[in-house]
Amino acid sequence: MTTFALMLATEPRLAIVWDEGYTLGRENRIRLWFRAIKDPARFAATWVPPIVELVQQDQKPPRADQIDSRAKLFQPPVVAWFWPFAREEPHGHPPFYALVGLIGDLIVPSWADLPRARFGPILVFSLTAGCLFAFVVRRWGVWPGVASAGAWVLQPHLFGHAHYAAYDALLTCLWVDAIMAFWIAIEIDSGSTLRTGPRWGWAILLGVLFGWAAETKLTGWFLPLPFLAWAVLYRSKSAWKVALIAAPVALVTLYLFNPGWWTDPIGGVERFLRSNLTRGRSIPIPVQFLGTIYKTPVESLPWYNTLVWTVMATPVGFLALAIVGSVRSLRRAKAEPLGLLLLGHWAFLLILRALPHTPGHDGVRLFLPAFGVLTLLAGQGTAWVLEWSRRWGRIVVGAAIVEGVASVALMMPVPLSYYSPIVGGLPGATRLGMEPTFYWDALGDEALHFLNAQTVPGQVVQFATFPHSFLYLRQTGRLTAPIAPIDRGLRAWYVLQNRPGAMRPEERALVESSHAAYVYRKLGVPLVWIIPANPPGPP
Repeated sequence: MTTFALMLATEPRLAIVWDEGYTLGRENRIRLWFRAIKDPARFAATWVPPIVELVQQDQKPPRADQIDSRAKLFQPPVVAWFWPFAREEPHGHPPFYALVGLIGDLIVPSWADLPRARFGPILVFSLTAGCLFAFVVRRWGVWPGVASAGAWVLQPHLFGHAHYAAYDALLTCLWVDAIMAFWIAIEIDSGSTLRTGPRWGWAILLGVLFGWAAETKLTGWFLPLPFLAWAVLYRSKSAWKVALIAAPVALVTLYLFNPGWWTDPIGGVERFLRSNLTRGRSIPIPVQFLGTIYKTPVESLPWYNTLVWTVMATPVGFLALAIVGSVRSLRRAKAEPLGLLLLGHWAFLLILRALPHTPGHDGVRLFLPAFGVLTLLAGQGTAWVLEWSRRWGRIVVGAAIVEGVASVALMMPVPLSYYSPIVGGLPGATRLGMEPTFYWDALGDEALHFLNAQTVPGQVVQFATFPHSFLYLRQTGRLTAPIAPIDRGLRAWYVLQNRPGAMRPEERALVESSHAAYVYRKLGVPLVWIIPANPPGPP
């Protein structure tokens, strides 16, 4: 409950980010489909296809005569428009994250679109925090539970992403929930003894979590692999029985939550996998890492990039406890098999994102579940520290919590720009050649107020990149200034975020030679520039 209250209280301070506009657009289409299912004839009689949408356009909307019965609403072309998921880019992600976003429609229907879409992800993150605390307390005690829950809520990157109507924090929740469900399914009690037969209810829940993870992002398809590796290593019959129960449940869940595959179960999966495994051809994204720009996934980041990111993006206290937990996992692998399960998941996620030609953009976002697993390792590390000295163990946990609170508070409202004191925080990481920002999360109220107040009639604002989130700002009146290329006029301002990997040479020259009229800085590092007139040509 505390986590939920904290998340809701801080949500208004976080600006809409890159992917959220697309999420809002897709959620609205699903919302329309459910309304049509309820009363097809009435819906068709009043059907007017939306003219401007936040979702990317790839086909024409259906006509009224194509949606006036329930049978027609399940026809492939109609379902494809209302459910723009799990196929060719830009609709590569499956739909579960959007369904979670619709939870807000049921609980807080009067809220504005963005906070309503964020309500579901925030709720799932908060529930996972409570489950995590209870799971760790049962096995290692209250102080380890406090450390794990603290590492979950007060990790700035987890904290930030957990607010957004997107996929990565949700996948992190499902990943950590799956670990806990699996362990409860095979564990006799709070000790290390394993059952010879699984708990059926928990095994079924694990299958549902597998299906939901696969229905959130391609990364979720790999979730079962560390469990299978652990089962082989420990020769656990109970784990294999759990897998046999979970597998069919996961398959049913996978299809149940994706209507786009109902009429083409084989072809739909094939399209999804082909699209997501060939992203290098469709969405190459340049990334700056330690001063070098890589065009991922055509080019690969250095093999050690996820290790470097883990050190750079984790508060020192939580990182230290997780390292201790990792050492304990190795030293007590036979007596405490849970530890090696946790360590295996964490290592697997780091290796998966570090594979050659794997997308490596957006900081830690694409392997965010690894930071979720790290919270469990931090709990285990705390238990070991307490075995050495209860007094010093409590001091260490207290210091880690204080550091976490300070880290989140200091970085608000841009927690995704957090870097560890180990590298000198955000200023030190910038000097090392890391990207200060990437998600347009620094385009907050102050910057919008400047654009609204300083853009006169006949002038337009041009952004260096144009995610559909800006259309939401326009629709809600948060951004009243005309924006190119939608509006015509003399370009008054060029708005650029400090994402060096994606900056063109002329943009770098513009930043160096121009005097920005407005700069949003955090800890002295510019994150957004608003530069007067004469910007470079269209991106």
